[in-house]
Amino acid sequence: MNIRSILSYSGLVLEIEGILSLIPVIVSGIYQDGMYPFFLIASIIAFVSGTILDRKFEKEDLDLGSAMVISALTFIIISVLGAVPFLSVLHPADALFESVSGFTTTGLSVIEPESFAPSLIFWRSFTQWIGGVGILLISLLLVGSPGISSYYLYRAEGRPEKIEASIRGTVKTTFMIYAIYTCIGIALFFSAGMPFFDSIVVAFSSVSTGGFTPTNNSIGAYNNPFIEVIAIFLMILGATSFFIHYELWKGNIKKYIKNSEIRLFWGLIAVFSLLLSFLFADDGIKNGIFYAFSALTTTGFSTLKSVSGTPEFLLILLMIVGGCAGSTAGGLKLVRAGIAWKAFAWIGKKISLPPEAVVPLKYQEKTIKDSETAIIMLFVCMYIGILFITTFVLSLLGYSPLDSLFEAASAQGTVGLSVIEISTMPVIGKFLLMLNMLLGRLEIFPFLVLMYSVYRGVLRTRD
Repeated sequence: MNIRSILSYSGLVLEIEGILSLIPVIVSGIYQDGMYPFFLIASIIAFVSGTILDRKFEKEDLDLGSAMVISALTFIIISVLGAVPFLSVLHPADALFESVSGFTTTGLSVIEPESFAPSLIFWRSFTQWIGGVGILLISLLLVGSPGISSYYLYRAEGRPEKIEASIRGTVKTTFMIYAIYTCIGIALFFSAGMPFFDSIVVAFSSVSTGGFTPTNNSIGAYNNPFIEVIAIFLMILGATSFFIHYELWKGNIKKYIKNSEIRLFWGLIAVFSLLLSFLFADDGIKNGIFYAFSALTTTGFSTLKSVSGTPEFLLILLMIVGGCAGSTAGGLKLVRAGIAWKAFAWIGKKISLPPEAVVPLKYQEKTIKDSETAIIMLFVCMYIGILFITTFVLSLLGYSPLDSLFEAASAQGTVGLSVIEISTMPVIGKFLLMLNMLLGRLEIFPFLVLMYSVYRGVLRTRD
């Protein structure tokens, strides 16, 4: 890997974060909340350090491995720098937790938002908006890079297919769709009676499937069925692939209807909404439908103070599956879940037939190569393995196995629903959940490539 090129691209991302960190300064000025110095400090640190790296080292063509390292490295760095404004009111571990939860679009929180300055509330939702569209995509939009490098940087953030013929065209179209949906969300929330400031930050969290709100009681604090319906609509938009959105914008409704991920999405929503509607005691149908969307889209909005028992287990299943590939949602992703489900029957059939027999595995009318199936199954096994390791460690901290599994699934799926008071959790538990958030947002492999690169670097240093 070309370390110099990796450092240069990382510097570029830091420069972009430095610029974006100035936006809350404007919000702080409007509300006169006195927080602007902290955002200025974060902005200066990010921009200056980024400029040094960008100018000192030269950009060269990247391979996918290098792009993955950049993706993992920048998510860690921007989360650390994004925590600087929170240090004004939180100790370092909680400040970092809030920042990681924001940039990974998770939504787990250690704070009571009502007691925070408006610019901090704006910043935490804005970090989710940045994390939803992707910091690398924003960098490609504003600056661009050589063709092959653009392609691999685009792929490194878990985007499976291009929308336009060129990467730059794809990035522009994706950002345009994202921005338009955000504006629509702001207008809809405001028209439904939500305060304008709340409309902005909740729209950021909805389209990014992040889940932060200005209130501790999430969407339930507004007690407005119209706001809940709008939130569901935006959650669906956020959890749907940008590729599908592009096809819908062109009027190609058949692409949406025939898409296997979309069919699986609505099938799961129908089944789990029905089950949850029977199990919730208060406003069963309303809350059952809302929570099914909130969990499967990995947004994490809530309307109830707590969830327990069988509904808790059902929501875990939805949080593990997650939304569509190429969307802002987390989890395994519907396409992987669908292929993995078919692969079990395929493996059984393949074993029962002679070795020379050709048994294709098809999904969405496409034949999946054996190598692709192996990678998907490896990812699924690793995902579940990490999930249960986290559950075990949380259980050792004194939480019940079901609550521990719920919290682990929420963090790793970048959901944000919670049944544990995270603010009182031991620091080791918070750091474990932060690791899960990063692994979930980066989809494991980029983080592993980064760890392997560090390991190789250490070995070379010793030699």
